[in-house]
Amino acid sequence: MNTSVRWLDAHTHLDSDDLFSQKIDVLDRAASANVHRMLLVNSEATETSFSRTLECLKIPHAVTRFACLGVHPHHAISYNADMEERLKILLHESGVVGLGEIGLDFYYNFSPKETQIDALRKQLRLARNEDLPVIIHCRDAYPQLAQILKEISKEWKGMIHCYTGNTEEMAPLLDLGFMISFSGIVTFKKASVLQSSAQVVPLSRILIETDAPYLAPVPFRGKVNEPAYVVHTAKFIAAIRSISEAELAEAVNKNFDLLFGQG
Repeated sequence: MNTSVRWLDAHTHLDSDDLFSQKIDVLDRAASANVHRMLLVNSEATETSFSRTLECLKIPHAVTRFACLGVHPHHAISYNADMEERLKILLHESGVVGLGEIGLDFYYNFSPKETQIDALRKQLRLARNEDLPVIIHCRDAYPQLAQILKEISKEWKGMIHCYTGNTEEMAPLLDLGFMISFSGIVTFKKASVLQSSAQVVPLSRILIETDAPYLAPVPFRGKVNEPAYVVHTAKFIAAIRSISEAELAEAVNKNFDLLFGQG
């Protein structure tokens, strides 16, 4: 592993029970792995999850942190007028740079499909009103997602997090302006379709993430994931694209800066 490059984790849930209890150690291990920036995303639509995410922004540490807040499709049933008003306040907290993760999950359907669609539409419009990028979760619903996005706007600033689709499903999302973020799933032996997507996505649109504490990459598959492990996903993607780790790191850092207005 090239230790001279500086990585980032474009999507992690430091507020989750598995990571929050050891948050300082998690940040220390990330720094030791040359992960110098991370985007924190609340894992549930609760005050505890929101407050933990914001608390993790304020811990003094060498790792730079930003946050996105939103209501995941699993919790779409919780989205109502009161929740929207709460989000309007939270989105103005220091360090909050986007709205998410929001989207559609037609695999688990923990919230009814129509409820997910309604919550997605409302949060997309909220993001437009607040002039914030969106972080999108999608599973088994890429065509429906693309259609909803197109109905609201033909141009978007955002990220499809933990992308799991094929190249055909990726094309309309790229046309709409999205960055495509890859998690540890891309390192799995049977993820050949996803690996093909990671090989052809433009370098100017690629991001890498952990989605920690979930989806640890090989060689940690099945274990609790954490931001330090993003380097294994990065190394794998650089290898299958036949580029250097330094080239990939430069691209993902530039893409992150463009998306979230940092730098």
